[in-house]
Amino acid sequence: MKKVKKIVIFAVVVIAVIGAIVVKNKLSSNTKTANVAVTVSKKAVEVQNTKMVEKNLSDTYKATLEALQQGIVNSKISSKVVSVSFENGQYVNVGDTLVTLDDQDIRNNIKTSQAQLQTYQAQLNSSQVSMEKLKINLDDAKRNYDRQKTLFEKKAISQTDFEAADKTLNTAQADYNSGNASIKTAQANISSQNVSIANLQDSLNNLIIKAPISGVISDKAVNIGQMASTGTALAKVNDISSVYATMQIPQNKINNTKIGQPATITVDGSDKTYSGVLQNIDLSADTSARVFNCKIKIDNSDKTLYPGVYAKAELISSEKTQVIAIPINALVGGEGDYSVFINDNGTAKKQKVTIGETDANNVEITSDIKDGDAVILTNTSTLQDGDAVETVSK
Repeated sequence: MKKVKKIVIFAVVVIAVIGAIVVKNKLSSNTKTANVAVTVSKKAVEVQNTKMVEKNLSDTYKATLEALQQGIVNSKISSKVVSVSFENGQYVNVGDTLVTLDDQDIRNNIKTSQAQLQTYQAQLNSSQVSMEKLKINLDDAKRNYDRQKTLFEKKAISQTDFEAADKTLNTAQADYNSGNASIKTAQANISSQNVSIANLQDSLNNLIIKAPISGVISDKAVNIGQMASTGTALAKVNDISSVYATMQIPQNKINNTKIGQPATITVDGSDKTYSGVLQNIDLSADTSARVFNCKIKIDNSDKTLYPGVYAKAELISSEKTQVIAIPINALVGGEGDYSVFINDNGTAKKQKVTIGETDANNVEITSDIKDGDAVILTNTSTLQDGDAVETVSK
């Protein structure tokens, strides 16, 4: 009996020892698992603390570029086009020949008019020769009349003889007046014909259509063989040595807008900016939209800007404001859904933001970022909200 009892006691001790070993091993295993769970890898990131910076207040508007001035190429007469010396986009100088019209009809009219002029000149010459004879006859009749009058007053001749002398004088005077009228008519005809020939000569000169100003051709609307009608636009010449950015400013902003105000222009599809100055403000607003048409003048001596292009015009004020700007590479997302990551005590916190003006390197943040926030600059494409991060130096 005692022997059995000792065996039982020994068995219990063995089981207890084995259980203790199992428990110890299990606790050791759990401890290792726990140690693995708390060992988390951190992403190395570069960080920049935000700060307020000063900038000029500005307003941005949609704009369209237009030429400094525009010359219309048109014909002063109607005639057939025989040559065209330009294409759209070509640069021309003032006075360059652009279009030549058919001159045959006008040259024929000039020859006819010149022949008629010679006829009128011959009539004038003939009338002038006749006038010499008529003048002699008039002088003779006047002298005879004077003699007859003296004799009649002395009663040396009869009434009939005196009346005959008077009639001869009247006839001579009438012939002289008629001859003088013929000369004046011939002279008037000659003058009129000279005017007609001069007009035809002007028309002949107008058959060569030249560039009204220097610039770039656009809106070509002429081809060889067509009829060019008087006054019809055949093309436009655009002076783009400078260009205007035209825009519309609402009435609530116009009082703060001044001629001479500096501006920055950005053309759609390009990051290049151009400097300009507000040149013109319309005197009155558009009655329906209540906006004022304004023009910014931009130097374009390199001819890289073209009329009709859409642009963005930023009018810069002399007043200052404080804004937060961050490097543009810190921005993630797309238009209307931009975010940044902030290092919140070792955790990446994704924060939606609203952006303002941008340049090649920085973007203005207009909401949801405070002065002093640690904005993450690197690895933003792989970061997730809540990731553990570790700040490293640049």
